[in-house]
This record gives sequence, C-alpha cells and structure tokens, in this order.
Amino acid sequence: MNLDILKRHKKIFILLFILAVVMPVSASWIDSPGKEETGGGMSLYAFDVGQGDSFLFILPGGETILIDAGPEAAGKKLVRELKRLDVKKIDLLVATHPHSDHIGGMTRILSNFPIGKIWDSGYIHGSPIQKNFYSMIQKKNIPFGRPKRGHSEKMGSVLIEVLAPARLIRGTKRDANNNCLVLSIKYGNTSFLMLADMEREQRATTAPLPRATVLKAAHHGSSNGTDMDLLKEVVPGLIILSYGKNNPYGYPHKKVVSAVSAMGIKRLDTKDGTVRIVSDGERIMWPGEREAGGNGN
Repeated sequence: MNLDILKRHKKIFILLFILAVVMPVSASWIDSPGKEETGGGMSLYAFDVGQGDSFLFILPGGETILIDAGPEAAGKKLVRELKRLDVKKIDLLVATHPHSDHIGGMTRILSNFPIGKIWDSGYIHGSPIQKNFYSMIQKKNIPFGRPKRGHSEKMGSVLIEVLAPARLIRGTKRDANNNCLVLSIKYGNTSFLMLADMEREQRATTAPLPRATVLKAAHHGSSNGTDMDLLKEVVPGLIILSYGKNNPYGYPHKKVVSAVSAMGIKRLDTKDGTVRIVSDGERIMWPGEREAGGNGN
C-alpha cells in the first residue's frame, strides 16, 4: 500500500515538474501582446527610451496610437518592443514637437510600420532630424495634419481631444516646448492627459486643464512643466515621469517629486523600465496595484 502511494506521488511530482518547465511564466504585464491581454479594454505602454518620450496606446478595437518615438539612439529598441507587442500598423502617429528626444526615432518607425496618419505640432524647428522626418512623410505620401486646440476625433470607443497648441507662442526660453501637441485620450470614465514638454507659457493658453485619471508629467518632470497648481487642477490618480537614468538635466526636479508625494499620487518612472497601464473604461490597473477608479470627467 505504501509503495502505491509513493508511485502516485512520484507521478504527480513528474507531472508538476513538466508543467513548470514547459509552461511559460509571465514576468510582467509587458511580456505579451497587448490586444489579447486588454480583454476589450485599452492599454498604455510608457516605453523606457532613455532621456525622451514614447507612448503607445492599444485601443479596445485594436487600433494603435504612438505618441513620440524617443531619441534616435532608442529607435531600434522601440521598433523591437512594438513588434514584440505584435503591432502591425500605427493608425495614428503623433509628433508632439520637434526636439530630438521625441522625434529622433521617427524614421525607424516610418521604415518599419505602415502609418495611417500623422499629427504634428506644426512648429518648425529646422533641425536635420525634423527635415528628415518631413521628407520621409512626403516620400511615403502619409496623410499629415497639424490639429489645434478644439479639434477632436473618435477612434472606435476612444475620444482623442487636442488641448494645445491654441496659438503660436514666440519669445520663450524654449519655444518648441511651448508649442507642443497636448492630448486628452478618454475611454469610458478614464482619461489620459499627455502633456508632452509643455511649459508654463503654453499652459496659460490651455487653462483650465481637465481632470485625468493618468497624467503624463510635462517636460520629463522639470519644474517649469509640472507643479503643485497643475496637480491640484488635474487631480490624477497616477503620474508617469518619462526620463533617463543619470540624465544631465537633473530630471525629475525635487520640487516636482515633493509635490507628487504631498498629493499622494502614485508615480511610475520610465527609467525603471517600460510599464503598462490597462483601462477597462471604469478603472485602471498597473503592475503592483489591483485597480484605481476613473477620474475622467
């Protein structure tokens, strides 16, 4: 009888061992293609592109929005990440402004994916990177627009609203930053406010900013982009700070870090690696947290 029990236990042990070896274990939410994991919801990927910005929305219907493409050095890695997520096409590609840490990787994106249409801030910087970007758009004959404040579009069940630019701003320390494309992306009762590198001068043209469930901090967490007044206006449940390790600018600024902490806002930093946030239209979820309620109105 004891021998029979041992044999049964041995069989169970062997079966468990085979399952442990053969079945893949998901280490994090960003290991699998987004469309399957969203279960009809929407995913936001905040990519680790070093000192720069790049964000991918995968919508409930499978449509994709890519906002910025990081610096040129991150282009290859970004293409790999997108392919790993089974992205076949970028339905809307957004260039928030022409600084190289936002559009440096664009030529890689244009070379590797079909693009439905492109939105651009319309601010002419005149840099070789921007000229290259425009040249490729023209060569590929991709639909191109420069939407302004007040423009909105539905993409399936998701509403995209343009909050800025409201008008051309000149004479600031960083005019390109103050002429950014700023978007609000709403799904159900959840909303994502994408502030690009907006600074105080542009913010004055967008007041008041809408409340949002998730806030992409302006200008990598610099003190001229995100402050206590902005946080009190938007009241986000979660803030994303996009910046590179040991960056020479000292981002995020200690005042921003203190304000986020004082408000009790959950913070995710891309320098710690690419992160994924999921919305079912009522709540958002991310690694380490079960759920947080929407604040999209």
